[in-house]
Amino acid sequence: MKRLFAILLTVALIVSAVFVLASCKEKSEVELAIEAAEKMTLEELEAASKKEFEDNPNLVFNADSLTSGVKKGIAAFIEKYDWLNEDNAKYNSKKGSEYQPVLNGAAETDGYVADFVMIQDASFVYSLVNAGFLLSYVPSGDGYTIAKEDQDPLVGVTFNKIWYYNGVNGDGYLKNVWQLTGKDGASLKKIDTVSYQSPLGEDINMSFLIMLTSPEYESKLKESYKSYFGTDYAKTDDCKSIGYHYVEQFIKAVTTWHDSDTSEVKNMNNDAHKTGVYFAGLAKVKDYEGYKLPDDDPANWKKVLKGSGFNYQVEGFNGFVYNMWTLIPKTAKCPYTACLFIRYLLSEEGFAKSFENVPGYYCSNTKCAPTDGTTLAGWKSSCLSEDPEYLAANYDSVTAFIKQQLTAVGQK
Repeated sequence: MKRLFAILLTVALIVSAVFVLASCKEKSEVELAIEAAEKMTLEELEAASKKEFEDNPNLVFNADSLTSGVKKGIAAFIEKYDWLNEDNAKYNSKKGSEYQPVLNGAAETDGYVADFVMIQDASFVYSLVNAGFLLSYVPSGDGYTIAKEDQDPLVGVTFNKIWYYNGVNGDGYLKNVWQLTGKDGASLKKIDTVSYQSPLGEDINMSFLIMLTSPEYESKLKESYKSYFGTDYAKTDDCKSIGYHYVEQFIKAVTTWHDSDTSEVKNMNNDAHKTGVYFAGLAKVKDYEGYKLPDDDPANWKKVLKGSGFNYQVEGFNGFVYNMWTLIPKTAKCPYTACLFIRYLLSEEGFAKSFENVPGYYCSNTKCAPTDGTTLAGWKSSCLSEDPEYLAANYDSVTAFIKQQLTAVGQK
């Protein structure tokens, strides 16, 4: 018995030592810089950024992003700080499906990729955050109010995708999400033309389909099913649940797999778009003909939406809310400048210059209030929202199902 006790005690001490060593693991220079930056005043952070370039005149600050708003932000950032210029502060446009392997490769080798990244796709982002490769700097002070749930990892911008239709001479007015499944309802008719960007190339569209299988949103599907068909949903196929059933029927009903959300919104009122609905970001309304910035005409964007078409009251859900995260790789070469840029980007001045108060861009810093009269809370109450935990836990299994359905309709 004593020998057994001694063995157990030894094992316990070893396990304890492992945890102590893990907790004492040295932090990287970038982690330490971020911790220091979060305690600095703005003036101290500006001085730290300037010193990075004084110490290394060949240093280049690289900002990789999926949104062109960061390009405008970098231009304004350079204009604000005289030690920065177009040669040592660069915006690099990226596409999610192509950029993810690059980030994964950098994480695996601890290689340099950029000093700042602004990316989407919750399951992917959280995998690199949990691996310790992508880090968060959270600005604070009188000009910042960022909800705790948006701080780790740090959300930069929240977007939403909606169902557009030709509001000038079209007839694709959507009232119930089951109109998108190719079957007529008890009183409403199906939408004949449904245009959707393939989830094989657009990660957010994949996340949207996965979230349809979550228990929270399956309850919305059941309610809207009964309203549309006049009867409760009853399992009649091999699909696991109503969410899987909806995904299957929706993919079958898609008539056009468009390549660009921007092009769809830009051409919304063409004769070829007289029927049907088109899934695209609300922020793409800036590409619609006749659009003016809200500051130029605060009511104009509502007129534009009326013309481009969008119904706020859709049974089930009227869109999909998702985030872009604003992060610093742990291999960044100028972490203080990265922190300063994040602070600037999420300030009222920086956000306005970067995203120009276009509807559909919602800053995690709630001091940057939308000028279009909408609220993110309002969109979240009527749309599906991405859930990083659900996506991470179910990504592989649901994606496999979705790919099967896509293959069946010729999308590979």
